[in-house]
Amino acid sequence: MRFSRRLAIVAQLTAAIWAAFLPQFALAYDHPLSDEAVRDAYFIGQDVKNVTQFLSPYVQSFPVPDSGPQVAEIALSTPYAQVVEVSAQHSVGYSAGQAAEDYRKRGDVIAVRVKVLFTPTYPDPGDDFWRTVSVTLIQKKPMGATHVSGEPIYLYGSPGDGAVSIGANVYVQFSLAGVKSNSVQVDVRAPGGDTVHATFDLSSLR
Repeated sequence: MRFSRRLAIVAQLTAAIWAAFLPQFALAYDHPLSDEAVRDAYFIGQDVKNVTQFLSPYVQSFPVPDSGPQVAEIALSTPYAQVVEVSAQHSVGYSAGQAAEDYRKRGDVIAVRVKVLFTPTYPDPGDDFWRTVSVTLIQKKPMGATHVSGEPIYLYGSPGDGAVSIGANVYVQFSLAGVKSNSVQVDVRAPGGDTVHATFDLSSLR
């Protein structure tokens, strides 16, 4: 009887431990997203007070180098985070149904945004600078991008002074095929600078 009671206690403790860890496993990135997951992400994006905190693990910042351009930020977005971001950008008149439709149109990709800023040692080389920035996603082996776009970043001064180009944002998409729920590395190289590395643990991101 004592042995049976001990087995029962062990079984209860094991179940409790698994129950404690299951929510963490549920947080790992997944795709395709269920209707419930899209709805949850939509409401996180509408939560103005907490959306920045939720998205903070998806962004890494870097200091100004001694020379060359500054890779200031590398941001990685899973399908779930993309729903949150789009929802946050449409805080008025945007519904959960629209979020679901936008997700279906967008499809499942990993999106990477890189912000590169000019420095005193690397002045503005022109509006097409973003085309010269190389962005690679690595998980065991490098993955090729499925789509690349970019845009200059302008600093606007006083009226009449015009705008000054201070850097560029580069937007890169990668296929989710073969991407596992563990660490991935993003390598960024801009002309005149060293390669900058950012590691994201997909097992701890939605």
